[in-house]
Amino acid sequence: MLLAAVMLQAGIAAPAFAPPLGAPLRIVTERTETSPDVRQYRLERLVRFAREDKGYRAEAVLLRQSAAAPEALANLVERGLAALAGRTIVVHLDDKGHVLAVEDMAALWDQVCQGVAQAAASRRSLPPGEADALAAKLVTPLRALPAERQRALLATLVTAAIMTDPWDPVGSSAPVRLPGVSPFGTPVTLEGTRSTAAAQGGLFEAISLASATVTLPAQGTAPARDGAVSLERRRTFDPRTGMLAAAIDTVRNTSGTGSTAREVLLVTKVRIEPASPDNWPR
Repeated sequence: MLLAAVMLQAGIAAPAFAPPLGAPLRIVTERTETSPDVRQYRLERLVRFAREDKGYRAEAVLLRQSAAAPEALANLVERGLAALAGRTIVVHLDDKGHVLAVEDMAALWDQVCQGVAQAAASRRSLPPGEADALAAKLVTPLRALPAERQRALLATLVTAAIMTDPWDPVGSSAPVRLPGVSPFGTPVTLEGTRSTAAAQGGLFEAISLASATVTLPAQGTAPARDGAVSLERRRTFDPRTGMLAAAIDTVRNTSGTGSTAREVLLVTKVRIEPASPDNWPR
């Protein structure tokens, strides 16, 4: 403990990744979008770790998902993952918590794509032919994703509990550049600062605040439009284990000015907590 404290004060992250072994964790992801209507989504799963070779084996089981706006396109990928509910997903990691492999990945990814297609095709606001076309449009690029991207997306069922963000010594700050999306759907780089603060129970909190402004050039008779996007990213974690306790991302997109201004607020919360072994499906 003393060595770890000295390393942390020196700005060196503790090298060990030490998840709890055999004890299940409950991971709850909640997303709320306000624009101005409110859309909500919730996904809950259990994860447990075990030692193997020089790394770890992680098992994840999806318990349930719910969506207050089931036809929202923003929720389709999550609904695809929800198609794996009740199935045990096995992820292999090295001793630093980096993903090495996902067992049965091809079959799992095919099931996710089928879930996305079914979610799109079931949109009641579209005629059957248009819904099928939408499903094909969404699923085709998903099926074409490189294997490493498929692996990373499936592994988020486990890695959502692992601290993967960079962090600094407590009380210090550093510049940060983060990827984002403008109010007009174009990629943008957000610039700001990252800092680390002490939290209760020996935990740390890494906080990134970044933003960007963007102008959509005039096109034809449409005038130029101004927009802005900001991100507040918080990660509460245990530096002794490399595990997260909570994560919150707050994204605010604003387009236009004055009476024509439009704001979209997207808040994603992840909560990680111990679960009873009796909760694990048998």
